[in-house]
Amino acid sequence: MIRRLTLAAALVLTAGAAPALAQTPAQAPAKSAAEAAPAPRFTVDTTMAELIADPQAKVVVGAFFEKRRIAAGAPPMTPEESAGLAEMIGGLSPRQLAEFPQANLDDAAVAELDALLRAIPAQPAN
Repeated sequence: MIRRLTLAAALVLTAGAAPALAQTPAQAPAKSAAEAAPAPRFTVDTTMAELIADPQAKVVVGAFFEKRRIAAGAPPMTPEESAGLAEMIGGLSPRQLAEFPQANLDDAAVAELDALLRAIPAQPAN
């Protein structure tokens, strides 16, 4: 019984408001803070090739992975090894790399890198 009354009331209110809504000019819905903020330049979904191609992102990614390498006790890579690795993983994003255990990227590391990448300021307009 209460369900029927609630449904009937909703229908009456909707039907009664329809002519008024039809006469009211359409207004754009207000944007939330997330919608108003510009999209980040880089995230963990950006390919490694794109990240390495940008000077700011390259520094962020390089420092991040160097810190991870040292923490893991891995030896430094030669320039040739670095170049070969960059070519091999260029089409992958850090999020995709995290799927490989060799990348040493757990969820916390991916979130940390994402925050660092999102903090890179947008390019100034030319």
